[in-house]
Amino acid sequence: MQVMHGYYHVDGDIPLKHVALVPEYRKIIEAMFIDGNWAPHFSELARLTLEAAKDHDKVVLSHATPENCQRDHVMQKLIEGGVSEDRITLIQLTIDPKVKFRGMYHRFKRQAEQLGITLEDFIGTILLQQGFEGVNTEEKFVEVCMRIMQDDPNNGWFGQASFEVHPNSIMVDVSGRDITHFDNVDAALGVTRPDDSSYESICDEVKPIDVARDAKTMKSGFNDVWAEIMAKVDPSLAIDEEGEEEKKVEEMKNRRSSIVQCEMLMRDLSTRSIRSTDEKMQMRRKSLIKFGKITDA
Repeated sequence: MQVMHGYYHVDGDIPLKHVALVPEYRKIIEAMFIDGNWAPHFSELARLTLEAAKDHDKVVLSHATPENCQRDHVMQKLIEGGVSEDRITLIQLTIDPKVKFRGMYHRFKRQAEQLGITLEDFIGTILLQQGFEGVNTEEKFVEVCMRIMQDDPNNGWFGQASFEVHPNSIMVDVSGRDITHFDNVDAALGVTRPDDSSYESICDEVKPIDVARDAKTMKSGFNDVWAEIMAKVDPSLAIDEEGEEEKKVEEMKNRRSSIVQCEMLMRDLSTRSIRSTDEKMQMRRKSLIKFGKITDA
């Protein structure tokens, strides 16, 4: 919307991505993930949107919001801030699960390689999801994911029911991974693209923006702060520095940062996806952080 239609984009992850730069944002993020209080976070998203609307006629707020009460909270804050209800359009993106799982396979595989572990260990240790033993192909991965989705629709990573459908939302399918992705979004908003750009050319414009935004986040010290917060949520991410050399502590912190960065990139930022009560999983995480490899001992 920013590239093709000139909308001002409010990234719904601003409080998270700036957690190392803005003390108030750290308080907001800790309230959400440690205390379960999401209201300050979504109030801030509404505030940022209202601020943008002072200088821009067209504003789009994007965020992976799982619950309707959170969406309603944002919309109510926008209305209280002076936005007419008929000026607010709520769009929910949908995708064919097989298409989603194929994309997840390649992303998980790449991240596992970056950590130097197998795809099986990545899913079991980072995502805390069992059942992927021996999975090493896209076809098998999709098969297992489909089974998990059917058995547990509310599963944070693989279920389809973890995101509620809002009664006032316009559902937009983006399964095509082609120009129909943009056609469907345009139709929902009643806009027309100014030219006949191809899907590939649009992606070529959008991807550098995402890459630059992510690079800025990583340079801010995000990884260290995010890891500290997540260690308060999940004890298996805590680091015992007593008796360890400074170099070893730094290595452990780097490995922990890699783990929580992978979790952040998965986009399901809920405490259910990062807190492990499984003793075996906790031990595997601790060994990966401390030794750089996974052991079950």
